[in-house]
Parts: sequence; C-alpha cells; structure tokens
Amino acid sequence: MKQLSTSSIRRIPITTLAKLLMVALLLLSSCTGQPQPPRIEEITFQSGSFKVVGDLRLPGGRGPYPVVVFVHGDGPTDRTASGMYLPVMERMLRAGYATFAWDKPGTGESTGTIDRRQLIKQRAQIVLDAIEVLKARPDIDPRQIGLAGISQAGYVMPRALSMSEDIAFMICVSCPGMAGNDQTAYLVTAQALCAGVPGEKADQKRSLLSELDRARTYETYAEYVHYREILEALTDLAANPAWSDLPAVVPETEWQLNNPSYLEGYWNPIKVIEQVKIPVLAFFGERDTQMDPIQGAHAYREALERAGNPNFRVQLIPGANHTMVLAETGCMDEMRQRLQSGEWTIVPEILDTLEEWLRGLRR
Repeated sequence: MKQLSTSSIRRIPITTLAKLLMVALLLLSSCTGQPQPPRIEEITFQSGSFKVVGDLRLPGGRGPYPVVVFVHGDGPTDRTASGMYLPVMERMLRAGYATFAWDKPGTGESTGTIDRRQLIKQRAQIVLDAIEVLKARPDIDPRQIGLAGISQAGYVMPRALSMSEDIAFMICVSCPGMAGNDQTAYLVTAQALCAGVPGEKADQKRSLLSELDRARTYETYAEYVHYREILEALTDLAANPAWSDLPAVVPETEWQLNNPSYLEGYWNPIKVIEQVKIPVLAFFGERDTQMDPIQGAHAYREALERAGNPNFRVQLIPGANHTMVLAETGCMDEMRQRLQSGEWTIVPEILDTLEEWLRGLRR
C-alpha cells in the first residue's frame, strides 16, 4: 500500500483532518451502539403551503427512541408554549422518549396562515407530515410515535387518528368530548358565570347548575338539546353582556351524520375515540372553564369502553384548570394573570402519572 509522505500530510488542512476525525468518531459510535448525550435538533419540514419549524429533543442513551409529537391548542403557540411544555418534556425525556414540537404556522419561525374554515383538517395534515419526517429518521422508532395535545388538539388528534395507522399512543389534556360549537357554548357560559350573577338570581343559578350536573352525561339528541338549553339559561343569568352569544345548536341531521368534512364546528371527535384501540391517557381539570371537564371525562371513558380499549386511563384532576395548573376559580382572567406573572405550577400528580404511564408503555 502506498504511504503518504510527511510533506503530503502537512498539505492536508487541519480543519479537514478535524472533520475527518469527527466523521470517524460518529461512525464508530453508531457502529458500537454507544450511548448518546441528550440533544436538541431544529427541524424544518413542508406541509402543503406551510413551512414548519420545530425542535426534536432526544433523550440520550441508545436509540432508536419512541417519540411524543406535541399538538397545540388554539391560538398562536411556539414550540415550547412559552415554556409551559418544558416541565412536561423533561418528564418525557426522563422516561426515554424524544419529543417533537413546532411553532404553529404564523408563529415563531413557521410560516403560513391556517384557514379557520378547515382548521382541523389542515392542522391534522401538519401532524401527519411531521410523523412522516420522524419515520424516516434512524434514531426514531417508527412503531412508537405518539401524540400529546391540549384543548383544540382534542379535535386535531382524533382527525389525524382517522387518517393514519402510524400513531401508537395518545395523551389528551383537556380534550373536548363534544362538537366545537358546544365546547364554545360551554366556554361562553362558564365565563359569563365567572363575570358574576346578580344576587337575586343566585337561587336560579344553583338550581340550573344542579340540573346541568345531571344533563352532562347526555347520550341522545334530545338529551343533548336539553344540555344546551341549560347552558343558554345560565348565560342569561349573567350580569356581563360581553358573554352572551352562544354558537348554534348542532342540527339533528348533522349530529347524527357527524361528518368532519362538512362544518368542523358540528363534528364530535368522540365518534373516533369509540374506535381507538391504542393506549390513551386523558386528563381533565376539575376547575376547567374552557371545556366541560365532567362531560369530557365521562365521554372519553364511555367511548374507550365501547371501543374495548385494553389500555386507557381517564383522570379528573382536583384543583386543576384548563392547562392543568392549580387554580382557585379556573376562570380565564385568573389563568391569564397567573401566566403573565409566571406564578403557575402544573399539578405534580399530572407529571408523575405521565412519566409512570410512558415508562409502562416500554415494558
């Protein structure tokens, strides 16, 4: 074999030698299965007209890793939800899972504008395109790609589930168990009550809230209409006219057809959950005023039992609001004040249960 002369070696730039050494070390690490340190990699991918930019966080150790794909709620949200995802991501990484979250289109480094008329469809497609990106990576286990989402994600994730067989598990936080129109109606009613009810109407309020508790487990269309009538009556008691207009009641024909391609606000994702056999972990906050937590927990439990799902867990968390933060009232004004001041704490039980549940999936 021809040997390089000393003068030939001197002519190779130091930077080139360094690059060659780095490549050799990476190849050696890959071949010998050496543990890797935790790291963050920024990923950019295209989804239709949207350029989506996010962070893949890898837990360290030996891959390929299972991964949790984050699905945001409503409104502008960056890849860490202004830091609120970080305690959750830390627990997932500790359990050996990678995490992938991105800036929503029009936020941070992601570009494009979601069409509100087909919001669920477009957002679900972004999730599916992200899954394709992850499946192509050698450091990700394509059989263990799961979703975790909050609030509006409760519509996006079931839509994605109905379009893909690549989703291995799902974590739902404050995911509505009703159509979007009805979830908004509950939100408006709850905020109207948060704004206050005149003292002379206090007895009416107590009576209607008691009736609402009985109506929350509706199954038939007539029972559903009664539930909406109670929300309307409660809203009428409020002293603040800013919270007064409720979205339309879903017509009976659309309620029965439940077609997500028609009007997304009429679509109830629970019909998808009734067919889900993958592991599901669902949290609902007792003091949630943005979606009905009692109805949601009941609807998820019933749906997963109907599905014959062998691995699901549904928990109603005492003292938690919509974002699983400890709260006194759960009202949106209180939540905004806490987020702005930085005085918020995710209920520890949530984080402990999440980590334990994820570890159990790997056994």
